[in-house]
Amino acid sequence: MEEFPELSDMITNIVVVPVPKNYNAKQRSRILKTSFRKYLKGSLLFLDTDTVVCKPLDEVDSLTCDIACVPEMHLPFAKMPFAPYGSVKAALGVDVHDCQYYFNTGVMYVADSEKTHEFFQRWNEKWIYSCFERGNSQDEPAFCVTDKEMGFVIQPLADIYNAQVAMSLKYFADAAIVHWWHMSFIEDQSYSPYFSLQIYKEIKAAKGMTAHAEVMIRNCKQSFTSPSIPVGEDIMYFLYSPAGKIFNRIYREGGIASNLMLKAAFLLDKLHQLVHRYHCVK
Repeated sequence: MEEFPELSDMITNIVVVPVPKNYNAKQRSRILKTSFRKYLKGSLLFLDTDTVVCKPLDEVDSLTCDIACVPEMHLPFAKMPFAPYGSVKAALGVDVHDCQYYFNTGVMYVADSEKTHEFFQRWNEKWIYSCFERGNSQDEPAFCVTDKEMGFVIQPLADIYNAQVAMSLKYFADAAIVHWWHMSFIEDQSYSPYFSLQIYKEIKAAKGMTAHAEVMIRNCKQSFTSPSIPVGEDIMYFLYSPAGKIFNRIYREGGIASNLMLKAAFLLDKLHQLVHRYHCVK
């Protein structure tokens, strides 16, 4: 933290944990995330760095469970779009169709107990295997499998404590913590400095808080540009599909390919209408 003295001054206590020098940035963050329980004392609330606290968090102090998290996308596992059953099985060889939730680890309440220490030990071991033996550096598959093997110890945390606005706006207005996780599958995310990562780049370049960044943090719920609109499930599936991403890129860049695509879309729409009328008459 010597490179960022202004930010370091905001921190009450800094714990330095050595990590292998050959790890990349993502691997360093995940090895720390899956092992922090053994380096810190007392119950705590873990927050990813792409979160913003918007309200007092006093109610967290009343939790009595070992671990609490908000489900991914604010949905039961079976109802998640693109539910990662396959990627978990590929990473760790475990079928997790019996798991009610696939938890998001961006916000975690963690008590200081024997069970949580055991959980983190197992989670860390499974993540190391998943990352370096199976090529999956995400921490949540190992988190899910550890929860299953330990008898489902993770309890659901109130959704306002991890409002994942990238995939759901349901809890955004009342959010105590907004989680701005980056959607790499959407190419143009300039409609918010949090999604485009601009706010993080600004703070990093300044090596500390800027006046502009402070305003954006204090008013993070008003960070969106206009126009920017929410979309429903059907449109979301299309936009995130390979076809949707390709068509959007061609349309945005313009030129001959864009004109041809629009003409082809017009012809396909006409064909679709004719087929639909034929089936209705039939």
